[in-house]
Amino acid sequence: MLYASKNNSVIIAFIISVLMVIAILSKFSFVFPIQSAIFLLSLLLFVYLANTNKFKINSYIVTSLLFFVMCCLSYIGADFKVNVRDYLVVLGSALLSGFSFSFLSLEWKKKVLFIPLFISLWLSMILFTRFVTNPQGFFYVDNFYETMALNINVIAGFLVLVYPLFFIFIKEQKNTKVFVAMMLFVLLAIFLTKCRIVILLSSISTLMFLFEYRKNKIVKILLILFTLLLISGICYISFLKFSYNSVNDRIIWWKTAFLIFKENILFGCGFGNYMVLFKTFRPELVLNTIFAHNIFMQLLAEVGMLGTLSFFALIFSFYNKIFKKIAEQKDVYFYCYIAISITSFLLVNLFDYGFFVPANMLIFFIIFSSAFDTVGEKRKLQKMSVIVSLVLYLLIFVFLAKPVIANNYYKKGIDLYVAGHYKIAIEEFDKAIKFDKNNPEYYAQVSRAYFALYDKNRDESGEKYADKSIEYLSKAISLNNYESQLKASLAAVYWNCDKQEEALKTIQEAIKYDKFNPYYEEYYYKIKNF
Repeated sequence: MLYASKNNSVIIAFIISVLMVIAILSKFSFVFPIQSAIFLLSLLLFVYLANTNKFKINSYIVTSLLFFVMCCLSYIGADFKVNVRDYLVVLGSALLSGFSFSFLSLEWKKKVLFIPLFISLWLSMILFTRFVTNPQGFFYVDNFYETMALNINVIAGFLVLVYPLFFIFIKEQKNTKVFVAMMLFVLLAIFLTKCRIVILLSSISTLMFLFEYRKNKIVKILLILFTLLLISGICYISFLKFSYNSVNDRIIWWKTAFLIFKENILFGCGFGNYMVLFKTFRPELVLNTIFAHNIFMQLLAEVGMLGTLSFFALIFSFYNKIFKKIAEQKDVYFYCYIAISITSFLLVNLFDYGFFVPANMLIFFIIFSSAFDTVGEKRKLQKMSVIVSLVLYLLIFVFLAKPVIANNYYKKGIDLYVAGHYKIAIEEFDKAIKFDKNNPEYYAQVSRAYFALYDKNRDESGEKYADKSIEYLSKAISLNNYESQLKASLAAVYWNCDKQEEALKTIQEAIKYDKFNPYYEEYYYKIKNF
């Protein structure tokens, strides 16, 4: 089997390692300039490999491309296109990184997979430090988790994805004790997260690992103790820590996803847009969420039947490849634990949302692509091919640079708006709109600035500002029609401009798109009885 040359392997390993580190250091969150940089770097690596290597089309390439195309098609009918665009960038980075990773030989893949192991140690160390310094506030959402990740479940999702990789290195490395100590440290950090499904799956994979060494007396004792600990832990979680509220909330979130799917059966509402439609489609009052807490239900809602089927095809290609590798008796141990890693993560995502977090998605597809081998026979560079690739790359670079530039103007506008310099702020917001015309938030901010000017000049000269405020807010609504808050804001502008009839009609629209918001009902009766 041919793989990438040594020089190419070094380049691939280095860039993918950098991508993983950047993704984690961006605090697991979605920061578009950072995600754009990750995408452009992964795309540059793809362009380089495509122009320096011959490769055969394999099942990973076909199914991942199909899945990406289906997600792109969800953009066409999406209401909030900016959100879909941003999530497609994240998905594109993950799939391209996986493609590049598949060029490496097994030896090089193992070297690169050291990186997520050390990242998991770093995260575990932070969790323990936090637990020791503030044990009472450890399990509560506060600034600590906002600076590290969306919440502790995101970190737990990452740890359960990476944890089975330790068993590969314990088996194959000479300094086994070091890796065992590292594994136990991460396992204890997983228990600290109190994420029940993650604890359960990590414990099961640990038992599977220990079972292989059951003839050793010490391991046999550990196996018995760990089994008893696992059983007692499951009983404790099931009977004492079981939360019906958590289960009920998830059922409603899944129902909401299904209702969205019924309205968008083929292509979905747009990849990443579950959060946009949630308040409109939720069948009853429930805690607000931005994820469906089930990977397949969310995919059904966002990319429809075709997108979900393409994802199933991608997953099937992985397990099919794993079974073939095991049947061929090729590095059975490695592929078994890669399968455990992916399976554990997918099972966790039946009840959680770690897959949709950018850093987790990136590392998921890198580990996922470990099962595949892309032939990397070196070829001569063709001038025309290189030129076409670079032109396409530059076009994508410009496409992604525009929203980043727009965001910079937007931030300047916000600072000026807060300082009370409304006219200059409007100029900055307008510049942002020129670079990103489909972002409703930019139009909404211009509207707020114009309304502030109207509020300062409540005379005939101020009416033009009120009209402008209405104009821009109406444009924002046309770009994100499901956002009830925008409609409520427009109703407030109408009411302040003594346009009671328009205000009443608009607040009714807000209620239609968020029927469980008591504030809107109260506002409606306030306007009606004025």
